[in-house]
Amino acid sequence: MQPLHERFRPSASDWKEAGIVAAALALLYAASAPRTVAMEDDALFILSSYFLGIEHPPGYPLFTLIGHLFSLLPFGSVAYRVHLASAFFGALSGAALWLCARALIGARLPAYLAAFALGLSPVFWSQSIIAEVYTLNAFFFLALLYLGLRACPPGAQAAAAAAGQGALLPCMAFLFGLSLGNHWPLMLLVAPAVAVLLWPLRGELFRRAGLLTWLALLGLLPYAWMVYRSWMAIPISFYGPLETLPEIWFFVSRAGYSEIDQSLSATWLDRLKFCRFFGGQLLEQFAVLGTLLAAIGFAVQWRMLGRRVAAFLTVAFLMPSVVLILLLGFDYSSITKHVFHVYPLPSYAVGALWLGLGFAWLVERYRLRPAAAAAAGAVVVALIVAVGVRTNVLTDHEWGARYGRTLLALLPKNAVVFARGEADLGTLAYFHLIENQRPDITLYQTKGLVLGNRLLDPMETDEATRQQILREAVERQTDPVVSTMEAFTSYARRDRWLYVEVDKSSSDTSRVTLDIPDEAVRFLEHSVLGAKDPNAWIAFFQGELRRRYAELTAQFLPRSRPPDARTARHLELLANDFHGALGIAQGLVRNEQGYSAGAVAAYLERVRELMPSDVVKEDLARYFVLRGGVRLDLREEAGAIRDFETAFAVWPVPQNPAFRALRNHYGEAGDALALKALEARVKRPRGPR
Repeated sequence: MQPLHERFRPSASDWKEAGIVAAALALLYAASAPRTVAMEDDALFILSSYFLGIEHPPGYPLFTLIGHLFSLLPFGSVAYRVHLASAFFGALSGAALWLCARALIGARLPAYLAAFALGLSPVFWSQSIIAEVYTLNAFFFLALLYLGLRACPPGAQAAAAAAGQGALLPCMAFLFGLSLGNHWPLMLLVAPAVAVLLWPLRGELFRRAGLLTWLALLGLLPYAWMVYRSWMAIPISFYGPLETLPEIWFFVSRAGYSEIDQSLSATWLDRLKFCRFFGGQLLEQFAVLGTLLAAIGFAVQWRMLGRRVAAFLTVAFLMPSVVLILLLGFDYSSITKHVFHVYPLPSYAVGALWLGLGFAWLVERYRLRPAAAAAAGAVVVALIVAVGVRTNVLTDHEWGARYGRTLLALLPKNAVVFARGEADLGTLAYFHLIENQRPDITLYQTKGLVLGNRLLDPMETDEATRQQILREAVERQTDPVVSTMEAFTSYARRDRWLYVEVDKSSSDTSRVTLDIPDEAVRFLEHSVLGAKDPNAWIAFFQGELRRRYAELTAQFLPRSRPPDARTARHLELLANDFHGALGIAQGLVRNEQGYSAGAVAAYLERVRELMPSDVVKEDLARYFVLRGGVRLDLREEAGAIRDFETAFAVWPVPQNPAFRALRNHYGEAGDALALKALEARVKRPRGPR
């Protein structure tokens, strides 16, 4: 073990071995990184990096600049090149953690174990092979920890710590400023832990506060570049020009995401579920055995590292995990779990250090021989690799690319395309703008976000005005107008499942013609029907596509004759899936030829049986609304009202159909008190400003 008062000074061999760790991880990440665009925010980060554009709030300007440099590499696709930026910082994080472990523990084997435990853990590995900001954030955290341990080693007192720290504090100040230009919310969360680590140097910090503040502000210069860049005509600019201080603050503070960060329907039960989820994730990251070693490391750190460093590690572990859960107001669901699961990477880095410390303590306590200790460490690493392979090797990273290519192949010639989110807009924009596929189409984002060719100002336009602008834009078009993942309901339309085409030949807005191309059906059968990807983001969109296909199929199912063999096979498969069964029930209810209440009830029972514990609240509310509607048609009014009340309690927002159903019911019944109470319970979203 490293003596508490001894300042760690890395030798040439230390740097060499840290380089070996980085090289090994870099090779793994480069080999397993997708060669094309992937899901999550991957496409948007690739686009902003390639075009030096403005990413979604808070902008991530530092990653954009670094990603642009990687996009200039002379090999591979643009997507793969930007993926290598994350791989590079993932590898550097492994090297930095190795040095931190050497500074804390001393022995080399535990340092290797800690570095590879983090680098091979499922979540860290997953963020090292796509275009994302979290490995860069982890690198900044570990670099600050390493410099902090150099400046103020375990056991050091104020005078000893101040002596010989030289340029370390200015370096830390500049790095901290840079880190805020990458992911300021996560770095501010760990800032109190850094203050604990540097507590013996508080006098020196106050004495040099002016210089350190200026250096930190210098690190924020990427934000100044981002604002300046937003004034230019660029293909990717999330909100457009940031011209006033309120607009800049709105963007950087992520105020536009307030409805997500503090969901209208979230409760403390959601937070408790997230805490349970984080506990499960902690077990998974280090394959249980490694997590047990980390628990031992946590227990012995107070004696072996001293109270200050142990307190630093504990605070740094809790802030981006448990404390963040308490601060956020996420709904608990499969998709929000996936959004959250990358935030605690600094916590997992601390856990890896505890793992190395616990391993070193056991080796020392039981006097294991070097060969036995190496074998034990190899077993731990092998278990972590086995878990990581499922997430990062067995995942279908190219699903999003296949989805985007299928859409592009199906779109009409010269189509004006309105897309919405990561799954459709990101992949379509990547292939269209970067790889120059389908140059004949024109691509818009329906809310005026992301793309530079916006039709409206997303920060100033209310919903009614937005809809009017979109209607006017559609009316002006002579080319085909299509939308993905939503439909223009003010027009008759041809529904192709993967997209909806505006039909101007009819003024009947309720007229919907179903025409699903064969290529879309082949995509369904190959990539949607039986697909259940371990990546929750991909699985979520696959489920949405199954629900939508099932709804369309059931809605247009003829009552006079049985479906053809292919459709019957599809319905059979969909009935054994939660999203599919829900879509079938919803489609049958909307069938113009009427529906059998018994058939819908049977499908709703399947929905109840197949319902996952982390179901999205909108889907749960949809289930109760459907059941309430069927009961209302059967004149079971009391049961229907109970279902509508349950649906509204689950998701108490104006767009919930249960809200309209209850309002109509209480209004028709003349129950003014119940109507007033209902209006008081609904949670209305705030405006964009």
